[in-house]
Amino acid sequence: GGRMIVRSEEGVTFDKHENVIAGNVTGFGATSGQMFVAGRAGERFAVRNSGATFVVEGVGDHGCEYMTGG
Repeated sequence: GGRMIVRSEEGVTFDKHENVIAGNVTGFGATSGQMFVAGRAGERFAVRNSGATFVVEGVGDHGCEYMTGG
């Protein structure tokens, strides 16, 4: 597993922590690694996670369903 860091660019005009910056189904089926999101993620974030570590500031509906080891 690797490490992924998601953040918005410097100087953006929208609120970085109130807008979705990681799309729907991001992290689906992950088995290892780490993901850090400085903001919100879309629907079904990290579904079927079975070993990865996720840190995010908020998710849409149905986030983290069916986790077996994350």
